[in-house]
Amino acid sequence: MKARFFMVLCACSTACAEPLPLPPVVDTSVYPAGTARPARSPAPSANTLYEIMGRLEQLQAEMQQLTGKVEEQAYQISELKKRQNTMYSDFDERLQVIESKNGTDQPVAGAPQEQVQPAETEAKEIKKQVTVPVPVAVPAPAPANKQAAPPAEPEAAQATESEKQAYQQAYDALRNGHTNQSITEFNALLVKYPAGQYANNAQYWLGEAYRVNQNIDSARSAFTKVVENYPGSAKVPDALLKLGYIEYDLKNWARAKEYLTRVTVEFPGSSAAHLASRKLLLIDDLKP
Repeated sequence: MKARFFMVLCACSTACAEPLPLPPVVDTSVYPAGTARPARSPAPSANTLYEIMGRLEQLQAEMQQLTGKVEEQAYQISELKKRQNTMYSDFDERLQVIESKNGTDQPVAGAPQEQVQPAETEAKEIKKQVTVPVPVAVPAPAPANKQAAPPAEPEAAQATESEKQAYQQAYDALRNGHTNQSITEFNALLVKYPAGQYANNAQYWLGEAYRVNQNIDSARSAFTKVVENYPGSAKVPDALLKLGYIEYDLKNWARAKEYLTRVTVEFPGSSAAHLASRKLLLIDDLKP
């Protein structure tokens, strides 16, 4: 009886016992031998995601700014090239006009070599006038008064030579592409020699230097001073021509036509008038 009761008790305890959990089955076929399975990284928090999104937006904004700056610089370079091409074509047209005239002696402001030679010729003529020997006369009241002026002439000649050197230095700087240096030197020459022999030329080339630097207002002012302050200068037709070019580039057709017409009317037959006529034809074609 006791043995049967013990067997029933063992059967009940076995039936009521909870099954033990089985260990997880791990597929180790995808991992090389001797390596451990990588631990799973925790999911990023909401703050981390917001920071990443904000950083991406900031980088995108910076890229847009850089792209805008690159496009702006490319546009400025393109405009500068257009200005230079216009200036060079202007020189070429002037040279063609000179060649078509078969060696005429009319001075042309657009050709650099033609500009330097007259200056040297004038300086030589002045030097010849200064170095003319003065005859020695018997002391008398009248001859002494007439010959009192020559001792001051060497000082004037020395000042003219100094002005010539300053002008040549400024002009060479412009011709070699150092426009900022040429602007400084031309302005200094005009301050030191406001009524000098090269003042009108310096004023004109100062306008050209400003025009190359795309300083339109200063270029317009410089060319206007050539017309107003040096009305008898050979640079007046060229200054009027460049004023017309400036207004043409700004699409001020009426103002450009006014300047260019003045060139053709007041200076007919000049190289500036020839170029002004070409530009006037372009203005007529642009008008509706």
